[in-house]
Amino acid sequence: MRLKFFCVTGCALLWWGAVFAQPFNLQSTPPNIARWMYPYNGSPGTRADASTFAAFGNIPNFDTRDGQYLLGWNTSNSVPIGQGARNYLIRHVRVTLTISSEGNQYTYDNQLHDYRTYFPASDPNYLLNTNTSSPMELYGAGFRGGYTALTFQQATTFFAGPSGGDFTNRTAYATCFDTNGALVDVSDNVGDDGTNEIANAFEVAPFAIGCNTNFTPGQLMPTGSQITFDLNLDDPLIYSYVQQGLNQGNLSFMISSLVAADYLSGGEPNWPDFYTIFDQFITPAQFPALDLEATVVRTNLDTDADGLPDDWEQFYFGQLGVSATNSFTGDDISNFAKYIAGTNPTNSTDNFRLLTIQTQTNATELHFNFAPSRQYTIQWSDDLQHWQSVTNPVLNYSSAWLAKTGTNVVYPSPVFAVWHDTNAVNQQRFYRVAVQ
Repeated sequence: MRLKFFCVTGCALLWWGAVFAQPFNLQSTPPNIARWMYPYNGSPGTRADASTFAAFGNIPNFDTRDGQYLLGWNTSNSVPIGQGARNYLIRHVRVTLTISSEGNQYTYDNQLHDYRTYFPASDPNYLLNTNTSSPMELYGAGFRGGYTALTFQQATTFFAGPSGGDFTNRTAYATCFDTNGALVDVSDNVGDDGTNEIANAFEVAPFAIGCNTNFTPGQLMPTGSQITFDLNLDDPLIYSYVQQGLNQGNLSFMISSLVAADYLSGGEPNWPDFYTIFDQFITPAQFPALDLEATVVRTNLDTDADGLPDDWEQFYFGQLGVSATNSFTGDDISNFAKYIAGTNPTNSTDNFRLLTIQTQTNATELHFNFAPSRQYTIQWSDDLQHWQSVTNPVLNYSSAWLAKTGTNVVYPSPVFAVWHDTNAVNQQRFYRVAVQ
């Protein structure tokens, strides 16, 4: 048999020399960078509009996600930097864009579509999609050519190196997490390499889908309509992306879509244009905007001496005096254990735990839920007396969306960590997982 249990490892309290105002609430904050990432953008430093669209068909050397929109916020003047990613608690992140397109040209869609619906109809893996449009999608921003989110500027070159006519060589690109927990370029996730449309197709999980509650899918959106993107903070990988961005003082996102650009076949524009920060004739309310509710936990600040940082208590409970040894939800897991594990102490279903242990053909597979910006250790024993440890184990990450089978199109979905023990086949072994 295999015993399922876990342990939580304590950590030392750190001293910060400064005290900051809490919490942090950025409202309708315009970006520092609003750049249309398109190879034919003739005015990258001052363009008033940015478009998102896709280029399907046999178009050599073009990304499928052809027009992308980079947004970057320098948060260091509003949120203290360098406090450790795990100490940034995020309640809400929203990005808002305003459509600048003249007339009604973008058909609203707020549903993420399976990547196979973008295959050619002749492909045996093609899935039928009756929608005639595609949603606006928000991703993380990746950089190449030696640039980072901190060094990329408004007018930085589009190309990471000599283009040679290859417009896939963009410096900044839309990125999301794969099942290895790594950020990957999604510019060609449906496989457009100019010759074979589905050579390297893969599914993506955007950070957010653009929505507007005043419209229903299929309606045309007029000039001035707004689209909001609420980041999926239930995904620990996305949550961690925001934490790390605040820790370094920059949040960068990329807006993308798979709206097929009709202009390639002589049609009228059907994609949305969005205002940037360079249009001189719009109001501040039409600028791209960031709304952020967050708190930085000062681990040394425990004025009520109950064993929990004040900021952590205020964030989750709205008060002090909850006590480290108690369990707010009455589930026998202490508030301090939940603080260390990075789980929500007001939600009994969010506890750190082993989910399943499965025997596969060549390995034993452990599934456990995880929290952002935490370190894990897996221990195993054949006799419950002698334990071996794997610190910072190589983990995979699974979800109903990224690892879906058949036509399952569930999104968003809980994400859990997966570890493979390739030495445990056909033998008894016990496991425990620690977090710190």
